[in-house]
Amino acid sequence: MSALTLTLHGANRCLERGVSLEALEGAKIATPLLNHKSLKFKYKRTWIIARMAGGSPRIISAWKEVR
Repeated sequence: MSALTLTLHGANRCLERGVSLEALEGAKIATPLLNHKSLKFKYKRTWIIARMAGGSPRIISAWKEVR
């Protein structure tokens, strides 16, 4: 499997919003569902927007679910 990558925007959002790296493993699990279109999904109370880019899953943005 290819490495998980983040866009600069996605990396900044993860840092600003305190998203745990463990939650971003959801993108690796969702890899078979990803294509060139963005996909929004929830994994471990974290919303993730990701797509497939250059053969690897790429996180575009992420944020924690607010209760």
